[in-house]
Amino acid sequence: MSWTTPKRAFIGAAAAEGGTKLNAFDNALLKLGIGNVNLVKLSSVIPAHIEWMDKVHDVPIGMLLPTVYAHIESDEPGMTISAALGVGISKNNEGGLIYEYAGYCTKEEAERIVKKMVEEGFANRGWELAEFKVASAEITVKDKPAAAIAVVVMFPY
Repeated sequence: MSWTTPKRAFIGAAAAEGGTKLNAFDNALLKLGIGNVNLVKLSSVIPAHIEWMDKVHDVPIGMLLPTVYAHIESDEPGMTISAALGVGISKNNEGGLIYEYAGYCTKEEAERIVKKMVEEGFANRGWELAEFKVASAEITVKDKPAAAIAVVVMFPY
């Protein structure tokens, strides 16, 4: 059996409206450049020496794309929703962890929650946190359903 370890990753977040909650989710994915792929949900461990990309590009339509993501949708006017991912990179880039959160809160609150999660995950493993990255999105529902999503996409190439 051959195992594929991701070589590159992208972290990002977006929020969007749509005619339905699912369309809002889809529109947020389109903003991130991953609306035409199949997301494969991952847990939250980052391999060693991953290279971080600044954007997603040249992804074939229908590709199975390994992704850690947090998302939330709402159609309740006046509600603020947020999604965030916190990424911790260990000393010497020997690996890392991703923690996700989505809820009825501001993006700053969601960011604080994922930072605490990353710190606890590192402490539980006895790892030294060398770098913290965060991606978050927030939207207040108006007259259309809305969605917020934060992602880490892993690429095998």
